[in-house]
Amino acid sequence: MIAKHTIIAVACAGAAVALMSGCSQATEAPAAAADAPTSAAPDTAPATGASDAATTLGTRETALGTVLTDGDGFTLYRFDEDTADLVRCVGPCAEIWPPTPGTPSPRPDAVLPGTVGTTTRPDGVEQATYDGHPLYRFAKDSAPGLTSGDGVKGTWHVVTVDAAHG
Repeated sequence: MIAKHTIIAVACAGAAVALMSGCSQATEAPAAAADAPTSAAPDTAPATGASDAATTLGTRETALGTVLTDGDGFTLYRFDEDTADLVRCVGPCAEIWPPTPGTPSPRPDAVLPGTVGTTTRPDGVEQATYDGHPLYRFAKDSAPGLTSGDGVKGTWHVVTVDAAHG
């Protein structure tokens, strides 16, 4: 009887680990220290997650170059498996990589040569995009300006803002 309970416990634990690791990282890139932001002070309005909420976009200089940030100054990322029409980071993945909800609006002082827009997630919520890439935060970035999600699993990348962008 003990062996049967042990097998069931091990199977449940294995299933839980498999579910929790959906988008978790195998190795974490070292966090890059933030330099001075190139946009105004972060928004203090709480994120509502509502599909019609505005999302403020800015930029920040980091060791990886000029990166796109949300209204709180946190680095924004893109996922290689997403397309402009199909968001693949859902469920446990979206807990580690929270989507940037709402319609994006650049700060007046932010130079964003790319195109801002939205896409609709499978749950019906609008998600901000930059150059067609759905935008995400990384839950392990504990402070504005960190870029520790760059390179995770080879599929997550900071969104860089290139002034020479066409």
